[in-house]
Amino acid sequence: MAGLTLALLQQRGLQQRMGRLLWARPAANAAGVLELRYSRSVDADSLAASIQLEPEVPLRATAEGATVQLHLSQPYRINGPLKVTMAGQDQQGHPLSKVHFQWDPRPFVVALVSSSQGERLELGWPEGPWQPLTPWAPTISSLLPLRDGRGVVYGAAVDDLSYRNWLVTVEQPSVLAQHLPVVLQPAKPPQHLPAPTTLYSHFSSSSKGQLLIQGVSSAALEQPAEHPPFLRLLHPGEPPLVPWLQGGQQFWRRWEPLDDPTDGPAELLPGGDGLVLPGEDGLFLVSLPPLPPQRHLLPGNRALKTFCGAGQRAVVLEHQPEYIKTLELLRPGLSPELVWEGEAAVLAVTCDETAERIWLLTVDGILHNDQLHQDILLLEVRPGHGVVGALALTDYGLSPTPALHYDPVTHRLLTVLERMPGSRREALLISLPATGQHTPPQLHIINKPMERAFWMVRS
Repeated sequence: MAGLTLALLQQRGLQQRMGRLLWARPAANAAGVLELRYSRSVDADSLAASIQLEPEVPLRATAEGATVQLHLSQPYRINGPLKVTMAGQDQQGHPLSKVHFQWDPRPFVVALVSSSQGERLELGWPEGPWQPLTPWAPTISSLLPLRDGRGVVYGAAVDDLSYRNWLVTVEQPSVLAQHLPVVLQPAKPPQHLPAPTTLYSHFSSSSKGQLLIQGVSSAALEQPAEHPPFLRLLHPGEPPLVPWLQGGQQFWRRWEPLDDPTDGPAELLPGGDGLVLPGEDGLFLVSLPPLPPQRHLLPGNRALKTFCGAGQRAVVLEHQPEYIKTLELLRPGLSPELVWEGEAAVLAVTCDETAERIWLLTVDGILHNDQLHQDILLLEVRPGHGVVGALALTDYGLSPTPALHYDPVTHRLLTVLERMPGSRREALLISLPATGQHTPPQLHIINKPMERAFWMVRS
């Protein structure tokens, strides 16, 4: 009886205790969404009514059991972290503990910078400050920020013909206690990836933390038959419950070789449940475990250009006869939809999460006073509407590795081009108008010389 009475008293005490916030982190498959976990089921209406933001931005709250998601309406722009205060009630009508925290959903910029010492990676906001991520190396290639925000993978030159593959972890959380200042934390030393020294490497990652490594071992120079091209999938480790007993977190839990041959760069689906492999007959979509083995073909001379959002949509480029190029939008269960056609070379493509807006960098050679000039354009196309906007980048020429990256949180594009005349490269921020607005995009220059630049989500 005494034990039963004690158990009842403990249960009643727990019921009377305020529900509390257990953790908060960005949602894995959506930008501008914060996921929170409470100790008990939450009443969504009372929690939403209690939310206070500084500065005020459009926000909606959804709840399913003890899991709450805060969704920032797109697009919006902020210049610093959001201060969040929230309380509300649980589903039994008991109050939840009041919480205060800072949330900064803005992504960082990962920059490849060069100097007389070589090349290295740096991390920062477009407006600064900047924090070195890696030591100087003769050359850095194959740079890729992981989709889950845990770090950056890259290849650093060992000599003129081989590269060693590295991971540098990034511990810059987007959620902090309200009283803590938002500062860049020093990076930990890079660690080797479980892959051999390579002649070249290609990386792809998923929002689940998986990493795909593709390359050719440098040993293939002497023994090509014994070192064919390899494809490896690395699975992320989990943080241990007792770090001081288990020796800390193992970043990669295991890796497995993949046998799929490919004629070009392989890409992981953002959800991590499949691969896109280029082949002679077209693009192959190959499922990964635990899904049953499946292999689908999209025929034609097509190349994958970008995924949109969580990967339910993608944009591919197809080369037609007579030097015509076409961009197609792929959606599950639907035939490819033509969204653009032209003769200009397509340098890079990106899109918003719903693929309602697609941007592409194109270049076309034009003769002016018997001299060939590069005409670089930023085009916006929309399915069913064609080209709806254009920005002529008349002061710029091609960079060696042209790319275009979209940030759905601040609604900006990021690219690196060469300033003309000359060969100085500049990172450009392009602030986009909201849907329905007719104002032109605004062009800004990041005040830092860099060779390449990427957005990096925060964990």
